[in-house]
Amino acid sequence: MIRDSVILLAEIDPLSKEIECIMCLNTVNDSRMCIHCSVIVCAKCIESWINKQKTCPKCSHPVQQTDFVKCRLADKLVEFIEISKLNSCSSHSKETPRVYCSTCKKYVCFKCILINGQHIDHEYKYIDEDFKKIITLNHKLLGFLRKRCKNNQDNLAALELAIQTLLNDHSEKVKHGNTIQQTTDLLIKETQHLFDDYQKKKQICIDMIKMDESIIKDIEQRLNESKSLSDQEEILQVLQKHIPSNIEWTENAI
Repeated sequence: MIRDSVILLAEIDPLSKEIECIMCLNTVNDSRMCIHCSVIVCAKCIESWINKQKTCPKCSHPVQQTDFVKCRLADKLVEFIEISKLNSCSSHSKETPRVYCSTCKKYVCFKCILINGQHIDHEYKYIDEDFKKIITLNHKLLGFLRKRCKNNQDNLAALELAIQTLLNDHSEKVKHGNTIQQTTDLLIKETQHLFDDYQKKKQICIDMIKMDESIIKDIEQRLNESKSLSDQEEILQVLQKHIPSNIEWTENAI
């Protein structure tokens, strides 16, 4: 995890453009990179595209979904940018934000208030170190939830493939196998056992995905609407309820 640091917004904006999805034009979410031209896109964007088109949206090379691989560097850059923006004033890139303007709903520095006279009549609250640490921690925990959700989605896809393979294999064995009833019954029994096991695991994945997607949506909305330290502490409490206590998420890991 990247520690708190000051980075100029002038440096962040060009960096954001480098990891912008060419399809939705937003900062990439769950990145995928074309193995032919290295273009970066969102996983959901390229999945929808490939269902209709079989060429790369950038280089037009014939592709399938496996031609777009995970780009961990892009995901790390997204995380870095999100945290860095918390540490830079939107109006004065060299200044660290010290207060939250409730009227404008953004973080500002003392120069905005004392020198330029901006926000002077607005409602604002001071940001202390605990506030910034909890914000960073909440983003880290949200990242854990996103990763867990993605892993379960991958597991679900693998289970669906395994179920289909099992059904196809069973169908072929019954078709070409011994016609003796006892052998056929044994084959059906063995296949049914595996099928039931796969189905149970599949349902567990579906339930966990639904739960995590609901939590992620709620947390993202809470983070966008957060205005105070108490708001961030409430978000942290919600996150802690849904994340195992044995993972390394403490402040020392930030």
